[in-house]
Amino acid sequence: MAIVILRRAGMAIPTLLGVTLMIWMLLSILPGDPLVGLLAPDATQADRDRLAHEMGLDRPLPVRYVAWLGETLTGDLGFSPFRQREVVELIQNAWRNTAILAGASAVFGLTVGMLLGTLAGVHRGTPIDRVVTGSAIVGLSVPSFWIAILLLIVFSAQLKWLPAGGIGQLSEGIVPFLKHLIMPVLAGSLTTIAITARVTRASVVETFQSEFVDLLRAKGLREWQVLLHVGKNAISPVLTTSGLQVGYLLGGSVLIETIFSWPGLGQLVFNAIAQRDLAVVQATTLVIAVTFVLLNLAVDLLQATFDPRIKRTA
Repeated sequence: MAIVILRRAGMAIPTLLGVTLMIWMLLSILPGDPLVGLLAPDATQADRDRLAHEMGLDRPLPVRYVAWLGETLTGDLGFSPFRQREVVELIQNAWRNTAILAGASAVFGLTVGMLLGTLAGVHRGTPIDRVVTGSAIVGLSVPSFWIAILLLIVFSAQLKWLPAGGIGQLSEGIVPFLKHLIMPVLAGSLTTIAITARVTRASVVETFQSEFVDLLRAKGLREWQVLLHVGKNAISPVLTTSGLQVGYLLGGSVLIETIFSWPGLGQLVFNAIAQRDLAVVQATTLVIAVTFVLLNLAVDLLQATFDPRIKRTA
C-alpha cells in the first residue's frame, strides 16, 4: 500500500506544477489592463509606472511566475486591492462554505445515484430499469441552473417554504441551516445523481455477468449475499466517477452559488472576475484545481483499498 501511495503522490506533483503554470499563463495573457481599476481617472504615466513596479508587473513573465510560485508555496496568495483584505482570508471563508455545499451535494447525489443504479442493475430490463435510465438521461439533459431557478419560483416565491438565498448559521439551529441548504443541494446534485446512477447500473450489470456470480449461487448463497460480492467488485468505476463529480461540485458551482447567493468559491471568483481582481481569480482557481487533484489522489488510494488488483500491479 505504501508503494501505491508514493507512486500516486509522485504523479500528483508534476500535475500540480502544470496546473500552476497553466493558471499563471492564462491569466497573464488576458487582454486588458490590470491597473485600470486601481488608478484614478486622472492618473499620470508616472503613477502607472510606479504602481506597476510595486506590483511587479514590469518584470518578465518567467521571473514573475517563479516569484508567485514561491510565495504560493509559503501560503502567501497575495492581497486584494479591491476588498482590502488578504486573499488567504477570503478563500478560507469561501472554501469552507463551498465545502459544506459540495459535501452535502456529493453525499446526497452519490448515495441516491448508487441506490438507483443498483436498483436498475439488479432489475435489468424491467420497468424499474427503464424509469431509472430515462430519469438519468433527463437529469443529464436539464441544466442545473434551470432547476435552481425553478426551485426558487416554486418553493421560495410561491409556497414560501424555503429562503431564497444566503447561508444559514448552525448557531441559529439545525432547521434554519438545512432550509438554506435544501435547494442548492437539490439543484447541484442532479447531474451527480444521473451520472452515478448510469455508471453504477452499467458496472452492476457487467459484474452480474461474471462467472464468479454463478459460482456463488451454486454454493447456495442468498441473493443479498451475492449482491454484496457484486457490489464490492462493481465499486471501482463508481469511485472513479465519484471523485470527478466531487471535484466538479467544488469548482463548477459558480452558477448555483450565484443564484442562491451562497458565499462560496463560485460566488467569490464570479465577483472577482467582474471587478478584474486577478489576485483573487488566480488564487481561487489554483485552490479549486489543487483540491480537484487531491480528491482524485484520495480516490485512487481508496480504489487500491477496495481492489487488490491495483496493489498487485503496483
